[in-house]
Amino acid sequence: MAERWRPERVTALAPDSASDLAGRRLAVPTPWSDVGYAYPLLWGACQGSGSTPYSVAVDVSEPSYRCSCPSRKFPCKHVLALLYLWAEGRIDEGGTLSRFAAQWSATRGSAEAGQAAAEQSGEKTEAQRAAAAARAAQREERVTAGLAELDRWLADQVTAGLGNSRPGAIADLAARMVDAQVPGVAGRLRDLARRPMGGRTGARAGGAWLDDTLAEYGLLHLLARAWTRTDLPDDLRATVRTHIGFTVPKETVLATPPVADTWAVIGMRDSDEEQVSTRRVWLYGTGTGRYALVLFFAQRGMPLDTSLVPGSGIEADLHFYPGGPALRALVGDTRDVLQRVRFTPPEASVAGAVAEWRRVLADDPWLGSYPCMVHGRARLTPTPGIVDGTGDSLRLVGNATLPLLALTGGHAATVFGELEPRGLLPTALLTEEGLVVL
Repeated sequence: MAERWRPERVTALAPDSASDLAGRRLAVPTPWSDVGYAYPLLWGACQGSGSTPYSVAVDVSEPSYRCSCPSRKFPCKHVLALLYLWAEGRIDEGGTLSRFAAQWSATRGSAEAGQAAAEQSGEKTEAQRAAAAARAAQREERVTAGLAELDRWLADQVTAGLGNSRPGAIADLAARMVDAQVPGVAGRLRDLARRPMGGRTGARAGGAWLDDTLAEYGLLHLLARAWTRTDLPDDLRATVRTHIGFTVPKETVLATPPVADTWAVIGMRDSDEEQVSTRRVWLYGTGTGRYALVLFFAQRGMPLDTSLVPGSGIEADLHFYPGGPALRALVGDTRDVLQRVRFTPPEASVAGAVAEWRRVLADDPWLGSYPCMVHGRARLTPTPGIVDGTGDSLRLVGNATLPLLALTGGHAATVFGELEPRGLLPTALLTEEGLVVL
């Protein structure tokens, strides 16, 4: 049985951003009936403005699809919506195969039936491999053209002056990057477009926006140029592809050697991006000293996975995605779930955290934050910060400074958090009883 797709894969299939948005809006149960799934077929009926619902069928092994609507988009919004529902786990295995899907499947011929059988058995035919290679080549051509447009746009912005950059123009470029199947770049541009330009007053506020914008333009330019390089090391090439928006199948990641440990859940942060909610969960290996990031996705408004609770722990195997630094991971075999995790961490200084941050940025310049721990004393003045035993300090950001002071009473303690350009965002405090979430 094949893995369900991730929503990002459906997004990459959309012919343009308008179709993707329309598909997301239709990805709700209300207009759908007679839905079902039996590998490799997915089917359903979507009620439109007319009296007769549109019939939809998808073969997720290729993929290939058919809809009875008159749209000239391929795939249409109805196919995309059905795939989003399935990818988000809202269509279960089973259901009565619709006549439309059965007839469509039968007319595709015995050759395709043989390909589907080979896919179900875990093997691909030569025709399937050729089709997959053709789709991959087409995707890379779109990415190359999209990143070339991005680089020209960036050059124009710098030539004209960053003061002429406007959120609307940045958002328009983000939409074109979706069309070019570069979702990672589109997301960075949307984040940049949402940053306030005029919400604050004063020269420093405007200067901060210009500094941030120029820094982000530089990273996007670096990413566009890195895509054109053919001499990158394998880890860096994998990192570039990840930030552009290429996905790695779960089965490929789970086939990598596992890292077994007792993993403490040291932080969690949720965010919304258009119609998709993302949960970022940070883990710390109490034996290996490794950090890991586990991501969960759901349609906006739907519940996210709650299997990893901050402050708790799991005895489990983690499988890490390719790229450097090796950070994002999937949870494999889980042997035990721990309500409390007690461990003795190594010495953790500000200098060590900063040195590690610099090291990982050399491997991945596009990384926005990185987990770390610091043993020190929290302070409020002259600026919120944490000071270690040598007198070195890190700025504290977020709203956890006062809770941290209340819990520690001003005494030194080990604090976990996300280190980012602004400073340290505390997420958990290690006490004698275990982790306390901030």
